Amino acid sequence: MKKNPFGINEGARRMIFAGVPISFLTVLTCIAMSSQLEHVVGEKVVAYVVYGTIMLVAVLGMITYNVTPKRLILPLGIIGWLISASILCWYAWFGPGAFGHTGQRW
Repeated sequence: MKKNPFGINEGARRMIFAGVPISFLTVLTCIAMSSQLEHVVGEKVVAYVVYGTIMLVAVLGMITYNVTPKRLILPLGIIGWLISASILCWYAWFGPGAFGHTGQRW
């Protein structure tokens, strides 16, 4: 049995692959923050929608991890983390309110 020279075990693979669902959550977070989610679903329901979406994406991420070929887990995870970081930086720098407007039409 050949020893892994990088020391990437199952737990490390799962944490790296977590970048794939995190990138989807990043996109949903940026959309929800810019579209004022409270006005769309209601003030009392927004917490359930947010946490339900997080749990749904987490479960789908676990299912996706089990069906993804092992040779694609690391590249997809790294790409997911890079996409997530770039979207969050873009949103922080150029998102609503960055240039003095709030994004509201009225």
